[in-house]
Amino acid sequence: MRSALHDIQAFLFVLIAVGLVFAACSVPTEVDIPLTLVPSPIEVPTDIAPTPEPPPPKTLIVCLNQEPTSLYLYSDAYLYGSANRESNAVLQAIYDGPIDIINYEFHPVILQELPDLAGGKNAMLEEVTILEGDVYLNPVTLQPEVLTPGKPYLPAGCEGSECIQTYQGGEAIVQRLVVDFHLLPELTWSDGEPLTAADSVFSYELDLHGDTPTTKYLVDRTYTYQALDEVTVRWTGIPGFLDTEYAANFWSPLPAHILEGYTPAELLAAEEVNARPIGWGPYVIQEWKAGDHILLAVNPNYYRASEDLPNFDFLIFRFLGSDVISAVQQLLTGECDLLDESLLPDEALPTLIELEETGKLELAWVPGAEMERLDFNLAPAGQSAENALFADVRTRRAIASCIDRQSVVDEILFGLSAVPDTYISPFHPHHQTELDSIQYDVSAAQEMLQEIGWRDDDGSPETPRVATGVPGIHSGTPLAFTYLTTGDGIRQTVAEALKVDLAQCGVEMTVEFYNPDVITAPWPEGPVFGRGFDAVVWSWPDWISPLCEMFAGREIPSNEYPYGSNASAFDNQDYNLACDTILLGPAGSQTYLEAVRQTQEIFTNQLPALPLYLKPRIVAYTEDMCGIEVDPLAFSAFWNLEMYNSGNECSD
Repeated sequence: MRSALHDIQAFLFVLIAVGLVFAACSVPTEVDIPLTLVPSPIEVPTDIAPTPEPPPPKTLIVCLNQEPTSLYLYSDAYLYGSANRESNAVLQAIYDGPIDIINYEFHPVILQELPDLAGGKNAMLEEVTILEGDVYLNPVTLQPEVLTPGKPYLPAGCEGSECIQTYQGGEAIVQRLVVDFHLLPELTWSDGEPLTAADSVFSYELDLHGDTPTTKYLVDRTYTYQALDEVTVRWTGIPGFLDTEYAANFWSPLPAHILEGYTPAELLAAEEVNARPIGWGPYVIQEWKAGDHILLAVNPNYYRASEDLPNFDFLIFRFLGSDVISAVQQLLTGECDLLDESLLPDEALPTLIELEETGKLELAWVPGAEMERLDFNLAPAGQSAENALFADVRTRRAIASCIDRQSVVDEILFGLSAVPDTYISPFHPHHQTELDSIQYDVSAAQEMLQEIGWRDDDGSPETPRVATGVPGIHSGTPLAFTYLTTGDGIRQTVAEALKVDLAQCGVEMTVEFYNPDVITAPWPEGPVFGRGFDAVVWSWPDWISPLCEMFAGREIPSNEYPYGSNASAFDNQDYNLACDTILLGPAGSQTYLEAVRQTQEIFTNQLPALPLYLKPRIVAYTEDMCGIEVDPLAFSAFWNLEMYNSGNECSD
């Protein structure tokens, strides 16, 4: 999952027009959809009690932006396509889990429990002997490699880069992870066939195959993945790979009894997995009308059927395109019950808030796991770090104190977010609360800039301060920089707000907007990863394992490492050592937790970037709906759609 940091560089939207209209919790009879219609009442003699009619079917209508291109877990279109979010929404109805992410933690869905190394449950570290020619994880490159003399390795008991040893030949004692996963008993596919551990192994083998266009991140770090019995799968990592996310190393099952006759290459186009996959979740696909909708009915073999779940008999996904005004209108007229987050861009917030306040719709929202950051360039390429405008941490901290981030959250995001103080979310369970975080204080910032040597001799807000004795900066240099970002969403509004804030401190900011593909172009061509920028505002993900490598020295883009993620060129030895401990794992030990704390503390003190806000995740729904819960990290806002309900079934 950590590989997504490098795989996904930008999100694009495609306009798709749709004309089909459905009613809110029922389907008009004139629409050609195979629902069981309620028969017309039959006249009976008054002295004979009429047979009670069954209640009409309940239909949930979820409206999406784009139509999914594929529902196959290992297709290019699903993994990297622009409709990935919409595909994930549909897959929530077909596959329940197998593991959910809720509040930054993994939760079992079709597993009996998750392995826990610290608790000694279904996970263990075992010592193994490796020899020359064996595959292991190189702790310096963090890549699977063949062991040869002169290469570094992590000896058993070592928890960080400070105790790495060099292989001299012969035997080396290292550790590897062994993890067991136990399926719930008597699970079945929607067609009634047993769902077994072998189906998960079948999925792994597809992922492993060279014709399957996946990153191979986890399969390359897997020693074996095998079914021990009908419900038990064992994952064993390659020596040295002490994965921090071992608890999720379970491959989502695929139905071997249906797909085993296909080659991996053939599956990329097979309808059975791309358009009509079967699963174990609450619904099964009945119809997919291209450009219009996907109709699903209740899975009669759903493992939670005894709980009377799901609560709707039918589920319809409609594709509306990116016209947010039309989407909101269709929610208000009952043609949609829910609007997915893919339909609600940031610029729709004023309208949504107003409609919620007037009682015309409901919003479910949460500060998301996508963090908007202002990254400073500490060491521009081709220059020494000492001559960089932002090389001095005091300048960075003073400029940060000039920016009213809470005002951005309150006035531009209508309070639907939070101001982070470090590189991980304040809602992360490992967030360090006692940090020397930057506070908005214009007077203190002005005083600090003056002390550094950024003088405001003319006292005019129209002109920037100039350098007079600033270390590494030529005298007379104006305190001015260029701010790069994309022009989408609310970034233009935020840029203008920051420009006004900085002007109060005598800092001149020029804003330049670029397309996302330009902003994220790799070294050396890209303006950001090529390290030729002053400052950039962009979004980066938060994750269960803190993504400390975003500011690790090992990740600075260069000729030797062109795809590094640390565009700021921040390089702090203590931070690097702590980050190595996080990356080398395993998670949960006191050494690991101390490293997580230390990286946050160093980041906040040194401030290579200023976290601005967390992008909110929002869905809109009709007033009679209930059960909707949006999570920061869940792959879809509809992770618990089997719990949705409406009307009299909802309670306050």
